[in-house]
Amino acid sequence: MPIYEYHCEKCDNTFECLVLKDDRPCCPNCKEAQVKRVLSACGFVSKSAGGQTVGKSAGSSSCAGCAATSCSSCSH
Repeated sequence: MPIYEYHCEKCDNTFECLVLKDDRPCCPNCKEAQVKRVLSACGFVSKSAGGQTVGKSAGSSSCAGCAATSCSSCSH
C-alpha cells in the first residue's frame, strides 16, 4: 500500500497519506481536499562489497526538503 507525500497550498502543510484504491487525500490540518502530490526523496545507502558507503540518496543531501518537480530546476 503506497504512502504518498502531499502539499496543501491553502495552509502550506506538507503531509504523508496512505492511499487505498480510489481514496482522495485531504489536508489533516485544514481539511482542504485540493492537495498536490509531491515528489518525495527516497532514503537509501549504497555499499560496496566490502561494506563501505559508496553513495547516498537525495534523502541525506541538502535537497531532502526540496519541493521542485525536477532536479534540473535545482542549483545543487
